[in-house]
Amino acid sequence: MKSHSNAIAYPGLPVVFAEGFRDYRKRISGHSHASFAITDAYETVKTETSAETVKAGVEFTFEGKRPADPRSSATMDVIREMISLAAERTGVNVSSINHGILTGSSDSGAAALVTALDDLLGLNLPLWQLNEIASRVSETAYRSLIGGLSEHVINDEGDVRIRQLKKASAFKDLMIYAIPFDLKRFSADDLHKRVSQHPRYSDRQLQVEYRLENLNNLARGGDLQGILELMESEARTVHQMFNDLGMEVIKPDMREVTELVQDMRSSSLKVYWNVAGGSTVYVFTLKKHAKEVTRELKDRGFKYKHFKVADGARVI
Repeated sequence: MKSHSNAIAYPGLPVVFAEGFRDYRKRISGHSHASFAITDAYETVKTETSAETVKAGVEFTFEGKRPADPRSSATMDVIREMISLAAERTGVNVSSINHGILTGSSDSGAAALVTALDDLLGLNLPLWQLNEIASRVSETAYRSLIGGLSEHVINDEGDVRIRQLKKASAFKDLMIYAIPFDLKRFSADDLHKRVSQHPRYSDRQLQVEYRLENLNNLARGGDLQGILELMESEARTVHQMFNDLGMEVIKPDMREVTELVQDMRSSSLKVYWNVAGGSTVYVFTLKKHAKEVTRELKDRGFKYKHFKVADGARVI
């Protein structure tokens, strides 16, 4: 057991979306899914979590405050559970801070938490068990734990298998532009809970199985363009479901970016978009097209940050 540990993790972005819950209280996903971990070009966009042993008690602070929300309650439960697995009894203080995260902070927060505690308490838990614990805070924590392009497969009995499909380094030829908008957003939990009421939600299982099989084939073949095409198709599907239920995530200002992407693609540029549940549009292209895409975004006055696919959580 150590006296102190620091860990970092990078936020996630869906490729095959994880909308809906099978069990909201336990944060069990409604179906399988897949994701990227992402960060900015300098890897400054991240969650950083510090944990230290103390004589007794458990304390958690987020950005210097003691939060009082359901995820924070789950965080306290996770800290206590991991302490119970340690060889020695101890108290633990945990502090966490987000740096520049636009979307996906619950994933990186959960991943950094269990990574720091695993190191602090000398547990050396396997990845599957770390994910099982972290998923009680965020059902998509796996994407920040593993990094790169990863998948979360859940069967009819609720058993989960996670694995990395492609390392972050395999995406070095991608250019990602993160374009944030200062707009009111829906909570992720509201989107998850409402979308399961969609009349076509029951059809998603088969659709997701097909797209995950396709994604695996594309990843094995190193087809970056195919992965991006599938990602945008998924985003279109899920956001149409949101819209059908009166939850317009992609507001008019954001839609200008998605429409510009379509216009650029009609001129033979390989460029694609993605929007999770927040107010940021992510534009993906291959680096050989980056000069033209950059010029188009600048000409339209869109302010962006360069992002990339990120590695998994780690102790620093």
